Amino acid sequence: MKNITEKDKKCIRYITNEMSNEDRSVFEIEFSIDDELKHSYEYYKKIWDVYPKRIVDLNSESSLQKIEGNIKKRTVFKKRYAIAAALLLLLLTVTSAILLSDTTGYTNIKFADKGERLHFLLPDGSSVVLNAGSTLKYNNKFSDVRSVLLDGEAFFEVVKDHGNEFIVHTKEIDVKVLGTSFSVFSSIDKQSVSLETGKVNVLLKKTKDKFNLLPKEQLIWNIKSNEISKKNYNPENTLSWKDDILFLDNLPFSKAIHKINKFYGVEFIIEGDAIKKQRITGSFKDQGLDEFISTLEYITNVKVTKYKDKVFTIKASDEN
Repeated sequence: MKNITEKDKKCIRYITNEMSNEDRSVFEIEFSIDDELKHSYEYYKKIWDVYPKRIVDLNSESSLQKIEGNIKKRTVFKKRYAIAAALLLLLLTVTSAILLSDTTGYTNIKFADKGERLHFLLPDGSSVVLNAGSTLKYNNKFSDVRSVLLDGEAFFEVVKDHGNEFIVHTKEIDVKVLGTSFSVFSSIDKQSVSLETGKVNVLLKKTKDKFNLLPKEQLIWNIKSNEISKKNYNPENTLSWKDDILFLDNLPFSKAIHKINKFYGVEFIIEGDAIKKQRITGSFKDQGLDEFISTLEYITNVKVTKYKDKVFTIKASDEN
């Protein structure tokens, strides 16, 4: 079962209307600036949308009793919040069953948890590396068209099967190939395809525009501004995450921190504007969290302190 974080709890309380108006306003502000919170919300909202209809009748007394029976008796919880908390636990255990019955018709789902890179094979032997916080849906057996549905980021090495296309669907684009290796990133604000080998065709669903990519070419679509760019890129840097390498290329801490948090599945909080502007460069391969923190302190002259579980503060070492 996926670990329940404070952000997960906020999402479920917001969705189940267990927040005060003041807390809801704060949550909506956090939602607008926190990509991780946004992803968690979308994940639980999709489950919630189908949960009451297909798993349990929330107006049924027996169903409510069943839900309440799944939570330990704690006097600190109000009854309605206890039900919401129990629903969160149930949602986490029945996620696969819910998503298997949605309108897409896909029978399998893979989800990479925070800080995880999930490696697995598809039915045709194609390999996938699913990045943290991402979801991939596919069928047990492929037909003439090998089709998968991605939310997040994944790297594919597709087995050649002439005559049977391999298509990666996201909400906004379709990527068609026969046999190649490439990465697809899909979020609310951005869609990108980074080709390593072979050739792919990218269809933008909204505009119907099509683009062909050659090796070491990358297509980026900024959905908000509707800007589309096609450029050359360095696969060793851009795709380093699939090999468990965190690559930071002269980034200010304020931008690097988002990549670090996603890679390790924790939250680093920067204290001090000077550190936010400080730039960091490095390639961190196969480093666990403790080793990474030691390296970070050494190369950037900062002090990392554990604030609470999976939350750390970063400040200038001379402030300690």
